[in-house]
Amino acid sequence: MFNLGVLLAERGDGEEAEQWFRRAIDAGHIGAVFNLGVLFAGRGRQKEAEQWYRRAIDAGHIGAMFNLGVLLAERGDGEEAEQWFWRAADAGDTEAMSNLGVLLAERGDGEEAEQWYRQAADAGHTGAVFNLGLLFVERGEGEEAEQWFWRAADAGDTEAMFNLGVLFAGRGRQEEAEQWYRRAADAGHIGAMFNLGVLFAGRGRQEEAEQWYRRAIDAGDTGAMSNLGVLLAKRGDGEEAEQWFRRAADAGDTGAVFNLGLLFAERGDGEQTER
Repeated sequence: MFNLGVLLAERGDGEEAEQWFRRAIDAGHIGAVFNLGVLFAGRGRQKEAEQWYRRAIDAGHIGAMFNLGVLLAERGDGEEAEQWFWRAADAGDTEAMSNLGVLLAERGDGEEAEQWYRQAADAGHTGAVFNLGLLFVERGEGEEAEQWFWRAADAGDTEAMFNLGVLFAGRGRQEEAEQWYRRAADAGHIGAMFNLGVLFAGRGRQEEAEQWYRRAIDAGDTGAMSNLGVLLAKRGDGEEAEQWFRRAADAGDTGAVFNLGLLFAERGDGEQTER
């Protein structure tokens, strides 16, 4: 009964999955109580999800403690969310350990956040490994941050790859920065695509910069539109530059509005500049 409910839920047949979960619950299956909560949460029926999570918790389900914490945090009840993360973390839930670290870090309790991140990281939680890197960056401890980003990057975390690129670029180690940006960009990281454009533009390698700006744009980066406009304007392609400045300006980029003004001023188009 329970496995059939799981199968139906995975294929998107929520109503029939619900029926089978209820039948499994009537037969005493605790996992079905939890899964019914997950099902209702996925439908946006948060009150019902909460009720089922609490029932699962009463039956000793650790995952329900974590999910209830997430639900409460999303609706702004941070204090009770923290209590459930604590309970789940104490019971060995690595997601709860990591989330507890995030909550503590957000309220400025970095030392305790570090302890929970380390526990989660030691248990194999890649997100906690990455968050440790961020924590050390915020403290100005770049070398320690680098070690944690390396660990997360080796585990496939694209944000860690990107952040390694940022660290190396900030130290002037452009080749290493490029390598990590490329790895992140190849994994679909839009910021890495944009940063590669900036990196190549700074080296005077305009064709490669243009390619990466266009890739970032195709992936939805509006900042790359403005940068591509600057690059095109510098090489004398004012018409296409204008198109990109306009697109970036329409997306809310105030720098693109300023660049449009400069472009019109250089053309002697005073009316457009005043607009």
